Amino acid sequence: MESVDLAEPIVEALNRVSASATIPVSFWDTRHGPVGRFPADHIAALTDPVARQHLLVGAHSLWYVMTTWLLHSALTDLDAALEAAPPPVRTAIEAELETEATWLRSGLAEEWEGAEPPARDDERRIWEHEEPFVYAAEYGLGDRDRMYLDRHEASFTDAERQQAVDDLRMMLDVYKQRSPRADVALGLDGFDFFVEPIDGDPLAEDRFYLEIGPLLSEDDAGQGRWGISLGRWVTDEVDEEGYPIGSTGTTFLDAGFSESPAPTEIAKLLEVTHDQVASWTTAVVGDPLEGTGLVVTDRVGN
Repeated sequence: MESVDLAEPIVEALNRVSASATIPVSFWDTRHGPVGRFPADHIAALTDPVARQHLLVGAHSLWYVMTTWLLHSALTDLDAALEAAPPPVRTAIEAELETEATWLRSGLAEEWEGAEPPARDDERRIWEHEEPFVYAAEYGLGDRDRMYLDRHEASFTDAERQQAVDDLRMMLDVYKQRSPRADVALGLDGFDFFVEPIDGDPLAEDRFYLEIGPLLSEDDAGQGRWGISLGRWVTDEVDEEGYPIGSTGTTFLDAGFSESPAPTEIAKLLEVTHDQVASWTTAVVGDPLEGTGLVVTDRVGN
C-alpha cells in the first residue's frame, strides 16, 4: 500500500476477522454443561462470499449470533478497505484468508477429531483451545460478554431465543449505523441501549437518560417486549467549579411499544433531545409519548 492511512483499515479489519472467526471455536459453550462446543460453520465465510449470508441467520445462542454478526461486519469493512487497494494486495488478502481458514480447520480436526497434523508444517499456524489466532478487545467477544448473553437466555424457550436473536441483530445493526451525534452505549448486561440526549447540558438542573431495550416492558401475558425506562440524574458531588463529578440515576417512567418497533424507530430514539424528553416527564400511565409509538406503562409511585 502507498500509505499507512490506506493500510491501517485493512490490518484493523483483518484482525477483527481473525478474532471473530477463531474466538468462538476456542472456548467451551458452557450453557448446558462444562464442555459444549460452538459451531464452526462460520469459517466457510472467510473464503466463500456466498457463505457470508449464513452468518446472519440461525439461533444457536445469543453469543454465537453476536460473534457471527461481528465476523460479517468485519468482512464487510475489509471489502470496503480493499476498494482502494491495488489488485496484488487484494490477491494477497484472499490468500491470507484462505491460509487462516485452512490452518484453523486443521487445528480443529486435531483437537476435536484426533486427526494427524499435516506432514508439512513449516508455515503452520498453531491453534489450540483457548489460544485463538488473534485476541481482540472488540466489544462482544470477551468472556464477560458471553456470560451476560448466556445469562439472558438461560430460561428461554426456543421461540423466545429466536425472538431475542432477532432483537440482538437489530440492536447491532442500529448501533453500527448510529449517527455520530448519538450519545449511546450498547449494554449486553442489560440487553439494552443507554442513551443521553444529544444536546444534554451537564450543568442543567434536569439531566435525563433513557434505557431502551426488548426486555424493558411486558405485554398482557407477562412476556417481554420493547420499551424504555426514563430516568433523571441527581447530582451527588460537584468539583470546585460546580461541575458534577458524581451522580445517581433514578428511573421515574416506563413506557412500552405495543408491537416490536422498526429499526428506524429505535434509531430515532438514540438521537432524542433534552426538550423532547422533558416533554414526556408529565405523562401519566396510558399516555402516548409524543413523536414515538410508546405508551406509558408505569410511573414511580403508580
